[in-house]
This record gives sequence, C-alpha cells and structure tokens, in this order.
Amino acid sequence: MAGLLLLTACGLGPYPTGPTDAEPRNDPAAPPPTTLGALPYPLEGPALWTAPFSAEPKAAGASFVGVAQERTGGPIRFLGVDREGVTRWAAERDPSCTGFTVARPGTEDDGSEFVVLLDRVADPDAGVFAAVTTASAHDPDTGERLWGPTEVPGTLVGPGLVFAALPGSVMSDETGPKAALSALTGEVAADERDGGTVLHEHHGALLLHRDGALRAVGPEDEDLWTHTGLEVPAELGNEPVAVGYGPRPASDSSAAVVLEWTEQGTAEEAAEADPLLYTVHDLRSGERLLTLDPDHQPRLLGDSQGRTVVLGVPAGEGEPALFGLSASDPGPVWELPALPGERLSGLVGDTLYTRVSEGEPGRAIEADTGQVAADPVTGRAPVAALPGGPAILRAPDSDAEAGTRTDTRTDADTPFAALPVS
Repeated sequence: MAGLLLLTACGLGPYPTGPTDAEPRNDPAAPPPTTLGALPYPLEGPALWTAPFSAEPKAAGASFVGVAQERTGGPIRFLGVDREGVTRWAAERDPSCTGFTVARPGTEDDGSEFVVLLDRVADPDAGVFAAVTTASAHDPDTGERLWGPTEVPGTLVGPGLVFAALPGSVMSDETGPKAALSALTGEVAADERDGGTVLHEHHGALLLHRDGALRAVGPEDEDLWTHTGLEVPAELGNEPVAVGYGPRPASDSSAAVVLEWTEQGTAEEAAEADPLLYTVHDLRSGERLLTLDPDHQPRLLGDSQGRTVVLGVPAGEGEPALFGLSASDPGPVWELPALPGERLSGLVGDTLYTRVSEGEPGRAIEADTGQVAADPVTGRAPVAALPGGPAILRAPDSDAEAGTRTDTRTDADTPFAALPVS
C-alpha cells in the first residue's frame, strides 16, 4: 500500500458505484513492524500488530475505522479493526470518497459513537455518467448500517455532519451550498438551498444563520438559543455590536464554538470589520465559557467525547494560555500558560499534543486535567487511540528519526503500528 494518493473529496467521475453495505470479515492481525523509533507519551513498545490502513484511521466505539486501498485509483474499502488487530468488517466505496467522520446521535452521554461514510452512486435519471454523493452511518464495531444512504451535496466539510461540493479543486476555500444531516435519523436537517447558512454541527446540535439570527437548534429543530439572548460582554460597553461565527475548529468535531463580536453594521461591513472580542460558547446551551482578546485569533481542537482545547489570550491579559473545556462543565476545567510559539497539534485519546514550531516537539498534556505529562514529547504523535489502548502510530524509520536516512521514502511508505499505552 506504499505511495498511494487518496483523494479527500467526492468528485463526479465516469464510473459510479452501486450502494453497498459492510460485509463481515475475520481477517487476522498482521505481524507488527520491527522498527519504531522514539515513542511519544503514553505509548510503549513493543508493537502489537500492523494496521491495514492506507491513511490515518479514527477511533470509534471499540474499533479503529479507516481506509485501505491496494492501488492508486482502485477501489477503496473502509475497514473496522478491533483492538486485537482483527478486521471485523469492510465496506467498498468509490475511490474518490475517502472522507468520513465519527459522530453520536445525541450528547456524549446519549447514544453510542458511529461512523459516517461517503459513497458515489449512479443517478440514471440525470444521464449515463451522472452520479450523486451519499452518506450513511455505520456501527464502528460491526459495520451494521444505522441510517442512510442519504443524498448530500458533496464531501464532508464539517465541523460535524456538514457537507458541500468543492468546485475545481479539493484545496479550494469555496464551496457550493452546504447541507447538514441529523445525527439521529440521517435526514437533511438544514439545506442552504432553502435559505440561511449552515455553520457547525456536533452530535445533533446545529449552529445556523437563519431568519436573520444566529441560532442553535437541537435534533428536533427546536431552538436552543439565539444570539439575541446572549449577554453582551462587559468589555464591549454599551456600544451597538454584532456577533457572528468565529474561527472554526482545526478538528472535525467540537462541542464548543467561537463567536466574533464586531461593530454593528451591514452584513458586508461586519464581514470586513476587525473583531472587538472573541468569546467561546457551549454549542448546546449558549453559555459563555471564555472571553478572549481580539488581537489573537483563538484556535480550537475538539473530539467526539465533548472535550475541547482552546489556545487564546484572555481578554485584558497579554499572555496566551491553553484551556480545557468539557461539554458537562459551565467553565474551563483547567488552564495552563502556553509556551512561546506553542501551537495545538492533536487531541488523541486522553492526550493533547502541541508543537513549538514546525518540526520541533512541544508537550504532551493530559486532556482531562491539564497536567503536563511530557515536555518535550519524544517521537511523532499517534493518530488514533482507544480508551485503555492500543494507539495507532505511523511507524517512523529509525534512520529518519536519527537524521541519517538517504533514500526517498515518505510517510506514505511507512506502516501504521498498534502499540500499548501506559
């Protein structure tokens, strides 16, 4: 599976597939790689088995789910692999549909995780080569289809179950009209072709701009809160202000959202205005969790467990800090001063990984407590982890780790290894 190019969008190619469900499998685990290099906290050796994925998998339920492709341009299969390395199910999909995400039908305490897979299927009513993109939800441990397929306008663009067509190039910042699906039923919950703007989805809760208001709605399209009910931060005084959706999370999931406060004006003026303040809110309750300086754009990382980590500068203070948020708490669970130049790198399992600059390691921080577990952290961060382990790591070349490798191997040539966690 070396050197494969996996697309990240669903294009309309000439060979649409038919809809397929997952097939049960019982493929034994592959032997572990012998070369590991430095291992980051909390991983420890030796490796347990080699994962059969061609690209980074995700952890969901008690399994790892990811893509396998034997040759460039050939069919892809989504695989469900248990913690022992046994492949339990496979679902073939069109090679242009590699996007997938982990979701829940409700809050973190309401329903089990599932994975949403894309496919491209023939649309004979629209022409010989016409196709549409569909999304379906599957149990990560068995592959059982839970809902769908539901037609969507294109690939996953997030956050959450938000889909859109990407014209021209997958690197384009522009998208066609977006649509969001209900995590509970798979039905279309909001479609920009009907008006409004789809902004953010997390476990059945949606943030929209609809009917002239920024509003969060629940799984039954019930109003959770609107911007008119939010308390204006005291830092803004009594001047008329407007509020809109701020920087999106760097991850594909987040229970918290950033709002951006600007001077009141037309929509066009607001889009061009400099922020007066940033605030971070719980998506479901609208409760303000953080108030942040406008001169430092905050960064967010979230996960499917409802945890969110924010890097920002508190309003009225000059130094950046890291904040740990939980979907079940009305404020930050922990706060930690940021290192100079520190950036968020990944939130994997129970660990937050940071970096100081490109190519330089940062810290490993316990996501639930903010305790620094390793500073600096050795090795590259894992890509997925199950509670209690194992974790999946792209196994590095030991020569590359030492800076002595002279061949042309890249990350695409190195396997994914499963390792125990301490």
